[in-house]
Amino acid sequence: MALEYRSVVPSTRDRLLDAAQHLVETDGWASITMARIARLAGVSRQTVHNELGTKHALAQDLALRELGRFLDLVRERVAAEPDLVAAVRSACEGVLQLGEQSVIVRTIVTSVPGEQDGDLLAILTTESGEIVEVASVVVKEALVENFSPLPFDDAELEVAVEVVVRLVLSFITRPSKPAAQAADDIAWILRLALAGKTTG
Repeated sequence: MALEYRSVVPSTRDRLLDAAQHLVETDGWASITMARIARLAGVSRQTVHNELGTKHALAQDLALRELGRFLDLVRERVAAEPDLVAAVRSACEGVLQLGEQSVIVRTIVTSVPGEQDGDLLAILTTESGEIVEVASVVVKEALVENFSPLPFDDAELEVAVEVVVRLVLSFITRPSKPAAQAADDIAWILRLALAGKTTG
């Protein structure tokens, strides 16, 4: 499912996702049922099933929709900085801080096994390919738009961006240090890569 910008008038799917997110934020992931979503959105349960499918598919949809918020922040942070490393560091810190605040992300990361529908956490780990792909495209576009010509060729840039995205995702799912420190670590790795390009 590719990310796309929505029209001003919410679609049925958007209203259902809004209802599901409200339930997650107020009562937790375990409270989610298609019947509750239907009642809150004022539609039939069959409509919910038709639009959203399974509960696991719903979790994927919520995660991808939340990704849109993260990527908007990335664009803003990258555009606001004067150089490449500072932009990547700022974007990483902002995303990690948003991850700490996001109810959807925290729900996925901290859900106990009985609440995971078998593999809820996999959305940000073993099933994270689509998230990584979408995020990488947006990050690459933001860097090219704001810092061309870049010191990497296209293939190198794709590798560098994917590594950064995967590092950020790893820090989100298994936080081991404050957001600022994690962002510093990622920026340090980028500086090493840039130094290698200069001396190589």
